[in-house]
Amino acid sequence: MAVFYERHKCKMSKFVTDFKERIIPKIQPYKLKIVAILVIFPSLLFTFYGIQKTYFHFNLVQLFFASLYLAAIYLCISLGLSMTYKLIGFANFAHAEYFVVGAYVGVAWSFVFADRTPTSIDFVIVLLLAFTISGLLAIIGDLLVFEPLRKLSATPEAMMISSIGWGIIIRNVISVFFGGRSSYYNMVELGSRVLGSVRLGSQRGSGVLNTEVTDFTLKFAYLVAIVLTSIIVSALFLFLEKTKTGKALRATSDNLNLAESSGIDTTKMIRLTWFIGGGIAGVAGIIFVTTLPVIPYSGFLFLLPAFAVAVLGGIGSLKGSAYAALIIAFAQTLSISYLTGFEDVLKETFNIERDRLSSYQIVIPFILLIIVILVRPTGLYGEDESG
Repeated sequence: MAVFYERHKCKMSKFVTDFKERIIPKIQPYKLKIVAILVIFPSLLFTFYGIQKTYFHFNLVQLFFASLYLAAIYLCISLGLSMTYKLIGFANFAHAEYFVVGAYVGVAWSFVFADRTPTSIDFVIVLLLAFTISGLLAIIGDLLVFEPLRKLSATPEAMMISSIGWGIIIRNVISVFFGGRSSYYNMVELGSRVLGSVRLGSQRGSGVLNTEVTDFTLKFAYLVAIVLTSIIVSALFLFLEKTKTGKALRATSDNLNLAESSGIDTTKMIRLTWFIGGGIAGVAGIIFVTTLPVIPYSGFLFLLPAFAVAVLGGIGSLKGSAYAALIIAFAQTLSISYLTGFEDVLKETFNIERDRLSSYQIVIPFILLIIVILVRPTGLYGEDESG
């Protein structure tokens, strides 16, 4: 064996050197495509097999609208996270509480006017109140906590830990007034509409993919959330690109010291960033509480996926955040069907009883995040600081 090793040592060394110097540089530009093929192709084969065996069931229209709804929430939360991180340079863990505050503005409005039927005017008022109150609370947090820390030249780690404390304070104040029970916002009844759909993997289906024509009941609250988020994102884009204040805000985000030396009131820009980011998170809370119950701890469930959206899209990139929110929301919604199907796979193939595997859908955003960051550390549309 030793003689064989010595005899082929030079050949092996030459092969490794050639691989590093010739093969890897050629593969490097295509690494994203290679990773995509290695991940997607086996997944497609396994999905086809699962549909054939009727383990996996996909209602296509339901998948589409549920993904857009979840993406709307993630995007609204992640916008503020991305803006404050790029401008001030720390991960604000209290940002999720602004989302919860917005949701409880809707709950409080429902309590106050519980004796009458809600109207569309109520919804508009609640949106404005949620945006304003959450935005002002974000400014208060900056005045009380983060600005004093900036003046003391605190590290990003110290500010991040302080944000956790500020978030705990907000959460417990909410608990004092509303308790821990689940609550909704009683939105004006918009009704629903039955849409035609196609279900893959149906046991009564036909064709190669066991297809079946079926129905999906679409809540108009989903459409309101999707349209409202589209309007917010478009308005924010136009504000940042077309207005003088928006351009000043972008300049401050790119280089705070240079912007200050150019005569821009950077303190005002920081306040504005907090207000906009917190306000949009409050609107996300209203979008959430119209269809799902909120508790004081609901914000933390959305915080980490929102961080994943911000990082995956590229810190500070509005377009990147929008794409990342769609990718993560679609993958997370799709995973519910997979995880539910795995219960049947484990039971029939391995005789293992498992239930509620769908609760593990929350790990999907971070799997995607790890894969993308390994291939592109700056995110989908992040700026390469080394270039």
